[in-house]
Amino acid sequence: MKKIGVILAFFSLLLVIIPVDSYANPVQQYGSGGWDPQGSDEFTNQSEIFLSGGGDFKICLSSDSQSGYYELYEEDPYNTDDVVYSNGIRGLYFKTAGSNDFDSNGCHVFKNIGGYVDGDQAEFYLAKYSGGNSTVYAYD
Repeated sequence: MKKIGVILAFFSLLLVIIPVDSYANPVQQYGSGGWDPQGSDEFTNQSEIFLSGGGDFKICLSSDSQSGYYELYEEDPYNTDDVVYSNGIRGLYFKTAGSNDFDSNGCHVFKNIGGYVDGDQAEFYLAKYSGGNSTVYAYD
């Protein structure tokens, strides 16, 4: 009889601990292998700065963003800002005939951008060379 009481106590304790532990931290935890949102910005000439720890960096433009030429820069407060190249290409064309720079979702991934990290992180912004507003979403 004592054995059954101990087993029931054990399972009762599990029922209390498991739900509490499962919901103890409701904040989304991001890890390697997924895209961590870094924010978004509606801009005319230059977006706000987005932070990256290295690896790959993804930008997505909303479908109502202006067609034209876009460049990603790494902000440097003491020197000229660096243009971020993607597959040896300096700039990207969005919704321009014959351009495959963005996927069907309006996204482009800059791969292996670790060389742009100075200190703990890189500070990226998107610049464009056409009128009107565009909205960018950044992921690290």
